[in-house]
Amino acid sequence: MVWGSMLAWYLFLAGLAAGAYATSAIANLKSPDSTKKLQLVGRLIAPIAIIVGLLLLIIDARAGFQNPARFFYLLTNWNSVMTWGTAILVVFTLFAVVSLILALLKKPIPKAFDWIGIIAAICTAVYTGVLIGVVQTYPLWNSSVLPVLFAVSAFSAGLAGTLLISTLFAHKEIENLGMLKRYHFVLPIVEVVLIAGLLYMTTKRGTGSGDSVSLLLSGNLAPMFWGGLIAAGILVPIIIGVFSLIMSNRSKNSEAAGASGGVLALDAIGDIGILIGGFLLRYLILAAAIPLVFIL
Repeated sequence: MVWGSMLAWYLFLAGLAAGAYATSAIANLKSPDSTKKLQLVGRLIAPIAIIVGLLLLIIDARAGFQNPARFFYLLTNWNSVMTWGTAILVVFTLFAVVSLILALLKKPIPKAFDWIGIIAAICTAVYTGVLIGVVQTYPLWNSSVLPVLFAVSAFSAGLAGTLLISTLFAHKEIENLGMLKRYHFVLPIVEVVLIAGLLYMTTKRGTGSGDSVSLLLSGNLAPMFWGGLIAAGILVPIIIGVFSLIMSNRSKNSEAAGASGGVLALDAIGDIGILIGGFLLRYLILAAAIPLVFIL
């Protein structure tokens, strides 16, 4: 692997943070009074995940500890994707931390604040794909599909993480998310379509560009790809999501509502699957990267 599993964790945690913040912000915009605990869960996840992810990134860039001033140089070249990414991460981290402080102090969070925070979260999620997408010699990375795929996966993981913890501490508030909760399974569907598109486009990049795809579909990484990412991380959550939607449509009366514990448990399994799939997606994208060989 060109980059190890530590970078995969950073990409996953940054996406998780963006998705969790967006979930809590949307809950605040949609139903601020009936999702307070759920919002707090999302606002807790966001700063913790992004800060841990950034620490992993700093640790992975070993030279930074020998010469910390190098990190400040990241903000000096605005023609560089990394400079823009650093600025985005700084802004998003500030929004995540401030929103958590306001939530802990039980202060109302202005809607304008959350709208700007959502934009910063979107930029953060997209940047996780752009960061490796600019490396042109790796066809699997250098694709316009990758930033979109990572963004969809980020919001799916952030929503899943928020719902998973809320199942333990604020399960009564989950239904107040409305469409966001009911159609949670749509994001994994979009994700699998984007994965198929990414693999197809990669094979069309030229001689040798399909090696990465072969490694995922039938090579050493195939068990992790099919069993971990596709089955456990996407298909199982989709099936559980559809089943949960059917059951919730049937349980409109109060008697049925009391028997929803089993559905919550199934939803939790689906959310765990999405989180596992979110990490495996990034790990596999890094692990399967094979560079094009240019013969002069």
